Amino acid sequence: MRFWLRQWSCFVLAGALYLALATGASAQVVVTVDGDTAYATISLTDNNGVTYDADVTIVFDTPQNLTPQALNLTATIADVNDVNRRLRGDGNANCLLGLLNCPTIDPDFPIVVTVEPIDFPWLFRDGFETTTDAFDGFNDLSFLNTYQMDIHTHDLSYVNNSPYRLYKAPVDGNFHDVTNDVLPGSVRVRGRGGAFSDFVVASDTRLPLTVSLQKILQLNARIVVAAISDGLRLDLLTLLAKVDTLILVDVVGALAALDELIDLIDLNAGTEIANVWSAHRDVVNDAGEMTELADTLRFSMVRLLGGTANP
Repeated sequence: MRFWLRQWSCFVLAGALYLALATGASAQVVVTVDGDTAYATISLTDNNGVTYDADVTIVFDTPQNLTPQALNLTATIADVNDVNRRLRGDGNANCLLGLLNCPTIDPDFPIVVTVEPIDFPWLFRDGFETTTDAFDGFNDLSFLNTYQMDIHTHDLSYVNNSPYRLYKAPVDGNFHDVTNDVLPGSVRVRGRGGAFSDFVVASDTRLPLTVSLQKILQLNARIVVAAISDGLRLDLLTLLAKVDTLILVDVVGALAALDELIDLIDLNAGTEIANVWSAHRDVVNDAGEMTELADTLRFSMVRLLGGTANP
């Protein structure tokens, strides 16, 4: 009897989850998938009748089980003060003292996009596996290396050397810059990622050198904790140290060293460096996360030269 009750409970819960996802998607966010690409159209209206619109595009490298249900993309109108706290690093002293122009979310587009793919197998345990055909699409999403994410909104205006950036954070965690391009139309921000969660479009007026030096520290920390051989780690850290040394005197040379680092990650991804992300969250996508940080560092360094992100 308990077995059938457990089956029935799982069935009801699965059905409720399906309806919740479908209702949320149709009401505020419409998500579609075409091959390796997911598209989302967002339209949210606040209590004052102001509507915020955006289009989100996510292009994956070799995705498996990419469906709107598995992707689980949602959007909300944010508490601006809470997002700004997360953007400044939860109490960064330089921000609080006014010593640094910290990134802020623009009140003209206070939207948080959350991508939190669901781990579905728990729905089908204890002999419930035979019902999976009834839930087509409820399979765990996975991909290799990185995805490219694009948020496009007409609620913000594009200018040359636009300060808008794509920021990413763990759910309810602190944000970090993942931008690798900013394009007109009105504002279109892009970035790569090796894992998911919250995304916002933030205004960041800090100097490119300040941002670049911060990103070098972030990449250094990520390489240190990666599950790779000591020899490969030393090679990556040596190249990053060269970037750090040259950035103040020879940005072109620093970019060349960074490109070597990115190429070295790409060369070893899938062999010496783990490069799979899965909704099971049982493996860490070291290659994707290091590439994410290296790619956005490259964007900031190219800005030092007064150029575009992808010259």
